[in-house]
Amino acid sequence: MSNRPARRARSQSGRRPAPSQSNKKLWMWIVAGVLVVAAVLLIAIVSTSGSDDKVSEGTVGTGNSSSPAETQPVTVLGDALPTPPDSGADTAIGLTAPTLQGFSFDGTPIDITPGGGRAKMVVFLAHWCPHCNKEIPVLQAWAASRGVPDGLDIVGVSTAVSNQRDNYPPSQWIVNKNWTWPIMADSAKGDAAIAYGVAGFPTFTIVGADGKVKLRSSGELSIDELSALVSQALAG
Repeated sequence: MSNRPARRARSQSGRRPAPSQSNKKLWMWIVAGVLVVAAVLLIAIVSTSGSDDKVSEGTVGTGNSSSPAETQPVTVLGDALPTPPDSGADTAIGLTAPTLQGFSFDGTPIDITPGGGRAKMVVFLAHWCPHCNKEIPVLQAWAASRGVPDGLDIVGVSTAVSNQRDNYPPSQWIVNKNWTWPIMADSAKGDAAIAYGVAGFPTFTIVGADGKVKLRSSGELSIDELSALVSQALAG
């Protein structure tokens, strides 16, 4: 007969005792905590990326202002004007000009609303356009010579923006050119220019106090030509 003590049952099955109930609860709490932390991090990442997109696109935030940007959203109210024909009468003459609601480069709201008892000259400019660069000093000299009629408001629209072309960004270009009137930043798609049927730069659109288009002209103009153009438009 052997004197060895009897072996326990675990030596025959090779299994370890089952973990206690308290260990199971501990692991459940650890897993739940990890899941909560992961969810919080995911929400933070999504929120941050969405905010950056809005700033870079210059989208409207509160509806009263926009983020600073070289192009800004533009809302067009009314029918777009036709593009000037290559020859013959301009079919836009006599039509009601559309209203443009947009922003300046710094995000300040700016509207171009036809009518209201005052005539307007809307000047469409492109920062890379050599004719625009020559025309802005002429416009400033015209104003300095008191050639601008008292009943005429001048407003510019910066359009056709490209960061691959000369004088970018337009927000600094317009300062360097000593532009002294309000200026609207067109959208990246050129919504303002399309609404006014712009086919070249610079384009001058004169809208009467009644909100109707009186005259459109494209290209460089001298001071005498500007005075004649405005007198003709406002007399019509």
